[in-house]
Amino acid sequence: MPTHKGTSQTDITIGSGGTTATETTTFDFDATYATLGNLQFTDLTSSSERRYSAYELRVTSATGTMLATFAARYKAWIDSGSSTGPRNMTRSDTFVPTPNGNSPSWPASPITTAERTWGQAVFDGSGGTFATLRGNWQLRTTVQTGGSVIQTVVDQTDTLLRVHLVYMSGSTVLLDNVVTMTAVGAIKGRLTLDPPDVTDTFVP
Repeated sequence: MPTHKGTSQTDITIGSGGTTATETTTFDFDATYATLGNLQFTDLTSSSERRYSAYELRVTSATGTMLATFAARYKAWIDSGSSTGPRNMTRSDTFVPTPNGNSPSWPASPITTAERTWGQAVFDGSGGTFATLRGNWQLRTTVQTGGSVIQTVVDQTDTLLRVHLVYMSGSTVLLDNVVTMTAVGAIKGRLTLDPPDVTDTFVP
């Protein structure tokens, strides 16, 4: 069966002089479908210090009828506190096959939604906020009239969220997609890293 796979990673470091805080976040999807797939991907910001990326996988019939869509938004950034020095960001995006275009849409009336908001505070030697590491992931689905989407949380920790999405039309699977989101913070120097602050929201 045809597949679309994508992996995005963002590493952002803030600080200087051996005192730094770094976040590493990822977004990954592994989708299988029985008909035709079209992947759209673009960046919604041109900033060299933060990521805001948009994705949409469209599954259609041989005649072009829309059967199912998977849309996602992925953000990564650092809010500064007492930190000095620039934010340095490296990022990678790997897709197999490559995207078909750069015009993803964002469903106004999704069938299911999932969102993770992740943050991790970093404190300096005086107890003040050095920086706050941040990430956000949003998922939305649509399916043809009469279809359904089964959303299952497979793994859920402070550093990992994995969601399984199965799009159905009767007993036929239109799209099967496993989505994985990760976030990890790290420090160097005289800093303290708080536990992550994570909020997950699912509908239904």
